[in-house]
Amino acid sequence: MKRKKLILNALLLTISTMTFGIINMFFRVYLSNKIGAEGMGLFQLIMSINAVASTLAISGIRVTITRLVAEELGKGNYGNIRKLVHKGLIYALFFSSIAFIVLYNGAEFISNIWIKDSRAIISLKILACSMPFVSVCCCFAGYFYGVRKVMKSVTADVVEICTMMMIICIFIGRFLPIGLEYTCALISVGMAVGSMFSALYSYILYIFEKNQPSYSSSSNSKWSIFNIGFIAFPIACSSYVQTSLRTAEDILIPNALRQYGSSSSSSLAIFGMIKGMVMPILNFPSIFLASFSTLIIPEIAESNALNKNKMVNYIIAKVFKFTLLIALFATGLFMIFSKELGLAIYKSEEVGYIMKILAPLIPLMYLDRIVDGSLNALNQQIYTLKYNLMDMLLRIFIILGIIPKKGIEGFILVLFVSTIFNASLSINRLLKVTKLEFEIVDWVIKPIICVTISSYITKYLFLFFSLESLIFFQVIIDLILYTICLFIFKCIRLKDIRWFTDAFKKDVKTVDWHSINIYKQL
Repeated sequence: MKRKKLILNALLLTISTMTFGIINMFFRVYLSNKIGAEGMGLFQLIMSINAVASTLAISGIRVTITRLVAEELGKGNYGNIRKLVHKGLIYALFFSSIAFIVLYNGAEFISNIWIKDSRAIISLKILACSMPFVSVCCCFAGYFYGVRKVMKSVTADVVEICTMMMIICIFIGRFLPIGLEYTCALISVGMAVGSMFSALYSYILYIFEKNQPSYSSSSNSKWSIFNIGFIAFPIACSSYVQTSLRTAEDILIPNALRQYGSSSSSSLAIFGMIKGMVMPILNFPSIFLASFSTLIIPEIAESNALNKNKMVNYIIAKVFKFTLLIALFATGLFMIFSKELGLAIYKSEEVGYIMKILAPLIPLMYLDRIVDGSLNALNQQIYTLKYNLMDMLLRIFIILGIIPKKGIEGFILVLFVSTIFNASLSINRLLKVTKLEFEIVDWVIKPIICVTISSYITKYLFLFFSLESLIFFQVIIDLILYTICLFIFKCIRLKDIRWFTDAFKKDVKTVDWHSINIYKQL
């Protein structure tokens, strides 16, 4: 029964990751069609500031509560669990209050000095009010993960997302004529109210939970707020650094574009088009990899712990192979059908053109994520952190030095240099640690040939029958032909399919539950 419950939880995480990823993409497309590239640029900057404030508000509490609750549950100290959650809530409310005060009082300074756009003031003040609810949600989510009741955490996310989207979709038509300032404020209201409802819903689930342990079932709890902080704060510091650097990067890009000579409106539009419109679409196919890697990475960790080096290499080789098969199909799709996709999704040929330019980065982008997870499973997390920090510092250096001279070309150069730099370091480290041989013919050359054949056959077939506007059906036919070509070229064999499906049947008792994150920030 326990094994069955763990497997169901893992599958639920998989479905949730994919579902939230799809919702995220469609919601961004909906917003971009409503507020345009400039609006997406402003929205993206507001979200970058919100990410820093949310990181401060959470301060590692979700991961910490998950870990400690799971430990107490495993030891049979059921009475300590509720005490632990209550102290976690105090910790969360303390840091979220600081985040609220800083963001609310600093909204004018952040908007006028950092973002250089006063239209963000109202939105930031509204989001500041949501900080306590965000941290409370994370605390309860940590508890539900720790007691293996993932469904409750997932439904809380659904409540938050549905509330936010309902508010935005119902009222956005009334706010658009007023201007971007108030439209972004409406989006912020939707997010804040969604967090509020989710926190209330999580609290109700918590207090009415069946079979909740009583205080008397265990001795006095050893966990004080200071003990919780001792575990949570180092986790939080890592998040502070990475989130702050990402936000600094987002703020610097529009400023650098202004130095190049672009107007404020044009700078936001370029930033919004690339960061808020093109990149989410290019990353969309990776949601399937994210759910798969969630289940496969613990297998790597287990094999490594048992010194089964051949098994580690076998698993990583399969992960590399499937990642590249998906990534190279996405690359071919976005390069060959870029114009059609740009028009179908955003009604913009310019967006399609940027997709085509950035599409060659997809294999490295997808591989980098899988490699980072594999390195963490092999106890190489210090290298992952070091490479990510080096990458962010390099990006900031290029942003300050190149974009003011090259404009949008410099922006694209930043993405190329950064992606190649980070992926090269991570892949090289993984190959060095595992002694894995990179099979370039089967993993790269043959799939490129397959996607080229399938994509051009599909494209010219639909052109011949004057059906080129049916982009959805072109993607489906392209995928079918690509899969057939993979079998013909022996890139995929039946044993690969069996291995892939068996990954979802494994006993997942070794999953490091506190490391799994299904939250997709919208």
